[in-house]
Amino acid sequence: MIIDLPDTVWRLPLEDPDLAVREYAALADQLRGGTGAYADLEAAATEAVDTALRAGALLLAVVAPPDAAPAVLTGVPLTGSRWEAEALRDSVENVGGPDVRETLVVDTDLGPAVIAQRVPGVEQARAGRPLALQLQAFIPAEVQLLLTLACGSAHGWDTHQLLFCQVVRSVRAEPAPADEESFENHTYRL
Repeated sequence: MIIDLPDTVWRLPLEDPDLAVREYAALADQLRGGTGAYADLEAAATEAVDTALRAGALLLAVVAPPDAAPAVLTGVPLTGSRWEAEALRDSVENVGGPDVRETLVVDTDLGPAVIAQRVPGVEQARAGRPLALQLQAFIPAEVQLLLTLACGSAHGWDTHQLLFCQVVRSVRAEPAPADEESFENHTYRL
């Protein structure tokens, strides 16, 4: 599976967890103003990388478009049988919980992907659950993939929604032809 990530998305090297932690902490420091002293961020970076690895993630990235709060993008392979997009969409709407606010089906080169928008409400606050906004995409492929973008702030959420849909629509089985090469995106094989 091939996926394109814009320049405002920094993929972390999960194949080298120590380097991923250092890069995550350095990016977090840069996003908060660039003090150069980011030892205090290494614990949070370690937790993020360890959580992604425990989940079997193939992708962990920091997303920081201009005029939007930073977010985290993960890609986790799913096991089980293939789904029919409309049936999955209905299922997510019916049993996804009260934070599922909107779902849609987006065409990709691999087939229809289902996107769910999760916005925490009073229910999550009462339950003491984290109040992160999320976009999740179920990507059909030989190895199905769950892409999740999570952000702790609504600042620039419309920007994140657009970026996420562009990433989902970029998913394909084969690399783009050379004449479609873009300097705005980085292409990765997952």
